Amino acid sequence: MLQGYEGELKRILESKNIDVGDLIEVSSSEFRYTGILMSRYEIFDRNYLTIKLSNGYNIGIKYDPSIQIKLLAKQEKKEEITGMPEQKGDIVLIGTGGTILSRIDYRTGAVKPSYNIEDLLELIPEAKKKGIKMVELFKLFSEDMQAKNYELLASKIYEEILSGAKGFIVTHGTDTLGLTSAALSFAIQNLPYPIALVGAQRSLDRPSSDAALNLRYAYRFVTESKFAGVFVIMHSNTSDESCDVILGTRARKEHTSRRDAFKSINRELVAKVNYNGIEYLNTSNLHEIGSREPKLYNNFEEKVFLIKTFPGIGSEIIEFIVDRGYKGLLIEGTGLGHVPKTMIEGIRYAIEKGVFVALASQCINGRVNMNVYERGRELLKLGVVGCEDMFAETALIKMMWSLGNAKDVEDAKKLFLTNIAGEISERSVVL
Repeated sequence: MLQGYEGELKRILESKNIDVGDLIEVSSSEFRYTGILMSRYEIFDRNYLTIKLSNGYNIGIKYDPSIQIKLLAKQEKKEEITGMPEQKGDIVLIGTGGTILSRIDYRTGAVKPSYNIEDLLELIPEAKKKGIKMVELFKLFSEDMQAKNYELLASKIYEEILSGAKGFIVTHGTDTLGLTSAALSFAIQNLPYPIALVGAQRSLDRPSSDAALNLRYAYRFVTESKFAGVFVIMHSNTSDESCDVILGTRARKEHTSRRDAFKSINRELVAKVNYNGIEYLNTSNLHEIGSREPKLYNNFEEKVFLIKTFPGIGSEIIEFIVDRGYKGLLIEGTGLGHVPKTMIEGIRYAIEKGVFVALASQCINGRVNMNVYERGRELLKLGVVGCEDMFAETALIKMMWSLGNAKDVEDAKKLFLTNIAGEISERSVVL
């Protein structure tokens, strides 16, 4: 199907039995290009055709009658596979969706879910040779992940561990990858093996895709690591040199599009993975791989709200949230842990109604200390809990998990302030 093509150009391609995916030659007196015919963006000029060159880059060529188009080879048709073929292996690859399982829709120019998880195996020849089990659990962009998805994912991993799995790669959209890694860090404790969450900033059909390196180095880490736990593994920099290994409760996406978008917050990297192997940097508080029995604490309270303070914000928004039945309120305040005085009455109202209220800082790095300034002390007296050195996204997931697994609000506060998976450090270190 000649997706995106129309008019005279489409008629010419059809007359030569050329379809998207075929190998063609496009030539004139000034140039000669050989490549795969790609779908064309409908929003572009109708007289352009797009081909993918052997170097992986796409080029657009404006057609005119002087240009010759020649079919060199038809695309090989893959047999359609119905259902997921049975796979074997100690390592489990779980797909949840995201850009890593997407491709560009050339009709609109948008990135859309398209690939199946078995397509990723082509990017990891080591896994293909040794064997790996594949599970396509969801096919979601990460902004659509919810508490129920965290619970299903954690349950599946727990089930696979009990069945003999010795490591996991979870492919995930990057936008909320750090939240899911935090959720798994709290939900499955006493892990005997590593879980690596990995995504891609560029879809698989783009020559600049980071998917292959991220997947290969995630596989290397999961199969060679000395340490168990939940980790995020993504590009170290914009080149294809290495991947950073970030503790699951410390990973934050800090750029919209760069391949090295993820940074470790308030903690050094666990390791770097490159062609030569794994270089460990900070493995403090990590457990070595062993035969421990994992524990599943897999309940997340959905009625938790994150609110960001700004000058002039009032209390009515808090009162509205409380009256809608929310059980937790995480406030992203300023500096060491402050809010405008216009919010105080709303916070008092929430706490009187039995809502768990905690305060993180809008500053990404550093630690909340509400004992320094008068406003912070006022909030502590009201019953607001400081988030220590957890940044807001991890604190939000920790609040959802704490409320979901505690018997009451006071118990949830104790869980929230207990270091479960390296999300709270005893002291802040300037990195």
